[in-house]
Amino acid sequence: MARSSPVLLPMLALAAAATLFTSHTFVPPAAEIQSMQGRVLAQSAAAATALTAGALPVLAEELDAAEAYNQKWLTATGYCLSLCFFLVFIIISQGKKLVENKWLN
Repeated sequence: MARSSPVLLPMLALAAAATLFTSHTFVPPAAEIQSMQGRVLAQSAAAATALTAGALPVLAEELDAAEAYNQKWLTATGYCLSLCFFLVFIIISQGKKLVENKWLN
């Protein structure tokens, strides 16, 4: 494994500390905080409106029984295959460990 420079970690810690101390050195006035809160609320409301406007046509569609069944079946298949891949990965990695420890010889 490659070793990093002994100067890198202290420099990163110093940079992180400097950014924390400079960003919170002075407390902004109350009027500025209230105006920031108003902007955040307005921006979040606009974003929520834009997101729900795109989702409304999808919610308006009605699925027939065959489509709903296919959707459920595909979802269940996806979950089962994900679990199978996860278990196969665990079995392979544990087998490698046993071979490296010479327990299978």
